[in-house]
Amino acid sequence: MPAITQEAPDADVLAGLVERLSYREGWEFLLVNEMDRGQGSKGTTLVITVTTPDSYQPDRLTSVSHYMLVPPASYNERSWRKWLFDQVGLVEQHERMEFFRIDGRPAYPPAHGPGNDPYLLLDYGTAEDAETSFRGIRAEGSQPHLRQPAGGGD
Repeated sequence: MPAITQEAPDADVLAGLVERLSYREGWEFLLVNEMDRGQGSKGTTLVITVTTPDSYQPDRLTSVSHYMLVPPASYNERSWRKWLFDQVGLVEQHERMEFFRIDGRPAYPPAHGPGNDPYLLLDYGTAEDAETSFRGIRAEGSQPHLRQPAGGGD
């Protein structure tokens, strides 16, 4: 199957909103055209970089960039503003999944591995899901507390 290609008019409206966007301290927003996101995926991308305490080592800060695919749309300002708001919500959900714990264990660890949607709340994530980067590299044993999901059966 050939590669999927999409085109849209210029992103001036979106670019203007991103330049003016502010959210929480430690959050940065950047619009990148033709960004290589890895896994054979490239195109216009909203990069949301969050500097936050590490969910597994809370005494240290970590910076994580989230790559949000920009739809090939000719939205007006109101629609792009809502789209930006929704992207922030997806990153917030991901961070909430990182930090939400029952009995000290993540109840909904995000699935970071290739082919997984890291913003999808999985009821029972595995240690392999949590230990695998979006590039498919697994840091086996880096999440020893994930032997069994919180609230899971025996």
